[in-house]
Amino acid sequence: MKGTALKNVPSGYDANSPQAEYLKYKSWYVEYSFSDEELMEKDIVVHMARLFQIIMKPFNDYLNKALEGFVMPQRLG
Repeated sequence: MKGTALKNVPSGYDANSPQAEYLKYKSWYVEYSFSDEELMEKDIVVHMARLFQIIMKPFNDYLNKALEGFVMPQRLG
């Protein structure tokens, strides 16, 4: 997991928490590397779709559950 991070844990959160480093992130993305040989395989799209289902979908489901009911703050003015 990678992304742009704050220097400090946001106020209101325990800086000593095991999850503190994750709380610093402003956004997240997940990355998976493929070799040049893998990218040339004729079934690479099937392989990528399978990896998405195994790796990315559970992460995406977790984020969706965590954000359930969340509404972005509205700008005033």
